Amino acid sequence: MSERQVVLMLSLMLGMQAPTTDLYLPALPQLRNDLAASMPQMQLTLTALLISFGVSQLAWGPTSDRWGRRPVLLFGLWTYTLASLACMLAPSTETLIAWRAIQGVAMGAVVMCARAIVRDLYAPLEGAKTMSRALTGLGLMTCLSAPIGGLVAEYLGWRATLAMLAI
Repeated sequence: MSERQVVLMLSLMLGMQAPTTDLYLPALPQLRNDLAASMPQMQLTLTALLISFGVSQLAWGPTSDRWGRRPVLLFGLWTYTLASLACMLAPSTETLIAWRAIQGVAMGAVVMCARAIVRDLYAPLEGAKTMSRALTGLGLMTCLSAPIGGLVAEYLGWRATLAMLAI
């Protein structure tokens, strides 16, 4: 795999957090109306995601050291995709909150593996350079997520913003 391919893959893996958090934020008012929920309940969808994302990384590190990066990464990607589809189909606020928490756990696996892969492949100085290039992609994804989410929510609805995460 070439250096550019590695940087692209790392950008996509590290950049998952930006669209996961920012893409659906413009759709929160639609979500609130369609699911007849309060704004604090809608905010809990983000809180559950972020807490599960952060806490899960404590377990994914030792798990990937024990079982390898690939199985943990593949598990995270598959679970994230399934959780994104389940979020899109959520019939209630409670269901959405639960699936967002699962999505956060899966995202934790992917992001943790991306960071570990850099440490596995590169010496510290070269790894830092590779990470800085990959984080440029993350910055770009962060800048584009909310505006794209707003357009998608306006023209296709809130379920489409969550479907985009599966894609």
